This record gives sequence, structure tokens and C-alpha cells, in this order.
Amino acid sequence: MSLERQQRDVEDYAEAAEMQLVEVYNEGRRSSGFDEDRPEYQAMLDSVDGGDVDAVVVPNFSRLSRDRKHRLQLLLDREDVELHSVELGRAVDLNDDWELVQQSIRATTDDVEKRKEIERSKRATSERIENGYDHGRPPYGLEFDDDGEYWVPGEDFEDVLGVIRLRNQGHTYAEISEEVGIPTSTAARIGSRKEFYFERQDLVDE
Repeated sequence: MSLERQQRDVEDYAEAAEMQLVEVYNEGRRSSGFDEDRPEYQAMLDSVDGGDVDAVVVPNFSRLSRDRKHRLQLLLDREDVELHSVELGRAVDLNDDWELVQQSIRATTDDVEKRKEIERSKRATSERIENGYDHGRPPYGLEFDDDGEYWVPGEDFEDVLGVIRLRNQGHTYAEISEEVGIPTSTAARIGSRKEFYFERQDLVDE
């Protein structure tokens, strides 16, 4: 489910429950549920521990943490703050012995399955590297070919060519950013990888 959909679900839940939504904490797509030092996550804990909120609403409890021990500790240590799950449709009640058992089993299942998924991803990446294929998110201006094996010029590759041409003409990255319409940091990354882009496109004008 997309992050946008998850946020809308939380907002809809809060509205239906007549809760005042004071803050939305969004870690983005690249965060890991095994990382307890996530900035947004820590900010949420600070609000909870500071007594600033009465309840926390999450799409499901795996969004709190995928580490089973940490998630259960989080649930148990904050009895004065209600923890609501959109998926569950209510707040969790760990004073109920059966609920505690269910949440313990769910936390363990989520933890084990996610660790298996991570290992599968690592093996797949290793195999791609061994086979000489490109892997990971393509750099700006590139995309995977139809077979999903190599990076090839994409719809934004003209921007890449524009950056390289202007840089070769002596323009600064700030000037290039304004001319091409991309962030200065992106233009600088393209410029620093010019030879890499040459491998994908041999029509760059010197």
C-alpha cells in the first residue's frame, strides 16, 4: 500500500473516531522498520513520552517496528497512551490476555517474515552483481531496459545531456540548475559521473 494511501487511512480513522490529528510522522519509502533511530519515529516517541498526545494511530502495528521485541516493549511501556491500528479498527488492549498473545504472535510473524524478505533481496542483489546486471535505483535520467537487466537512457536523459553540455561550456552548477530545471545537487551528481553516462550514450557533444 502506498504511503499516501496509508496517510489517508490514518486521517480518515482519526476523523471517524473524532480524534484531533495533531501531527503526521512519515519516514518515507526508504526507511526500515528495524531501525529504532528513525528521525520521525523518535519524534513520535518524544511526543508520546512528553505527554503531548493521548493516542497514536498507525496503519498497522508493523509500522511502529518490525523488530518483535521492540514493538512489544513499545506497546507495553506506554499504557497511558492508546495505540490504534487502522487495520485492527480499534485500539489494542494488552490488559486482555488473549490480545497480548495475539499481538506477540503477530509481532514475531512480522519480524521473521521481514527478515526472510531482506535475505531474499540480498541474495537477488548478489546474483545480479555476479551476472553483471545493474541493480538498485537507476541514476537520474536512466531506467531499466525491458528485461530489467541494464540501465538505459530514459525520458529525462535529455536533461543529463543538457547538464553535460553546459558544464563542458563552463557553466556553474547553479546556472545549469536554473537552465535545465533540476536541483543543483542533481546537476552536480550528473557532472561528477559524466564518464558513466558516456557508457550509456555516446552522442554527448564535447
